[in-house]
Amino acid sequence: MATTNVPVHAGLFKPYLTDFKGKFLGITQQQFFNNEAKMMTQVEGNVSPISQWYDMMTQMFPDKRLTFLNYGYLEEDSNFDWINEEDLEQKCSANLIRTLLGDADLRGKKILEIGSGRGGNCSYLARYTGAASVTGLDFCPAHIEFCDRVHRLDGLSFIYGDAMALQFADEEFDVVINIESSHSYPDLNRFGEEVRRVLKKEGLFFYADTMKGANNSAMSEQDRIGVDFFTNVLEQHQAMILHASFNVEDHLDISEGVVRAFESEQGHLKHLLKTLVTEKKQQNSSLPPEVCHAFDTMFHFFDDSGVKAYKNGHLVYKLWRLKKSA
Repeated sequence: MATTNVPVHAGLFKPYLTDFKGKFLGITQQQFFNNEAKMMTQVEGNVSPISQWYDMMTQMFPDKRLTFLNYGYLEEDSNFDWINEEDLEQKCSANLIRTLLGDADLRGKKILEIGSGRGGNCSYLARYTGAASVTGLDFCPAHIEFCDRVHRLDGLSFIYGDAMALQFADEEFDVVINIESSHSYPDLNRFGEEVRRVLKKEGLFFYADTMKGANNSAMSEQDRIGVDFFTNVLEQHQAMILHASFNVEDHLDISEGVVRAFESEQGHLKHLLKTLVTEKKQQNSSLPPEVCHAFDTMFHFFDDSGVKAYKNGHLVYKLWRLKKSA
């Protein structure tokens, strides 16, 4: 069992855009940004060691089965009659984005996901929603290369970019999606401004993330693993929404469903990751000790500390369905 927090998995160290950035470092967000800035200045040609970490993880785990990186969601009576067989191994993650979208009709829409990672959410959008086009934006070149290789679908594309400075024209998209990424952004208000700018009038913004809950009681060292990083609070996200003048269509706490996904016996991200790590070991492929420790830390969060934190209110998982005014 892990006793300290270290870099954990392929979505850990990416400036501004990620699905898993920094969640298991066991440091505060300010420490993360200070370390990140320091690392950025140490690499010739501004090639971030963060991207180097992603490159390494993508090379070590190029398996196209691993596409979704979100935490997943399950209702008490979740029914998966709707899902394609190819997505059953990651059904909890597919169900999370399906839940976030609610009953929105995205047919013919132009969609942008900010922080697209290994492309699972974007692939879902392209295959299930009838969207006219889906663009995934991510800060990691290795992720873009992976997605270009794995997700070859009409209307689906991936591009390198920064959530703080989107390279798109004003009012270019009908829909923007951001999942489990914004808690690590250095300026939420700036991010909200950029989302509003690229959205068309009456465009939709589907937004989900983890944040600190109302429970501020002390935790043991083991229970803090993966939990301490989240210093963002609800008020910061609400302030961003207000600052960007989004209309709130829905605002839900889905922590219980996220915990059900964590505790599920199949179809969760952790099950696939454990399978891939086991396969790597069976192939006599050596994993660096820090990488092995990183996965131990992540699995501890999924199996223990994260479950406790969502249940006892140290963490909360929120989603919003927002709309830009006309």
